Order: sequence, then C-alpha cells, then structure tokens
Amino acid sequence: MWQWLLATSLLVPVSFDTQTIIVGPQPGEGQSPYLSFCQQRFYEEEDGRLLCNWAVNFNYACFVSYPSNKVIQAGAKLSEPEVVGECDDGEPVIKLLHY
Repeated sequence: MWQWLLATSLLVPVSFDTQTIIVGPQPGEGQSPYLSFCQQRFYEEEDGRLLCNWAVNFNYACFVSYPSNKVIQAGAKLSEPEVVGECDDGEPVIKLLHY
C-alpha cells in the first residue's frame, strides 16, 4: 500500500514558488551618471573619445597638471562641458555629466 502511495506522489507534479534573483543592475534601470572635472586646456574630443585630466572633484582637477589615461566615450556625455571656476593659477576648470 505504501509503495503505491509513494509511486503516486512521485508522478504528481509539484509546483514551487520560484523567485528570480538578479545580481547587478535591475532590468530597466541604468547606471547613475557621473560628474567629472578637468582643466579646460586639456579637454579634447578625438575619435568619439573625451580626453582630459579627469578628476573626481574640482580641487583634484587643479592638482593634476597632465592628461590622465581615463577616457570617457563621447556617447556617454549627458551635458556639454561647463566652466565652473578657476584654479589658483587662473586655469579654467570644467565639469561634465556623463555615464
């Protein structure tokens, strides 16, 4: 008798409540935009790339006196470069909102 019950229970489909776990950005959600700063004299658009001495804030942009290896793709640009101030030596610093 138990064998028949066991065999029957194996044939009956069992449904489980499944949950999808997504690691990383959720579908439909994009990256958060970044704000980068650099000295205006280093800003250059070349072959779809934005080159400059990119820094995370205004002060660092004044201290880094040479172009960095960081490259921003031109398609990631959300705004045009905007002058936001000057370093102590009078060099204009621009900001750029991008992905």
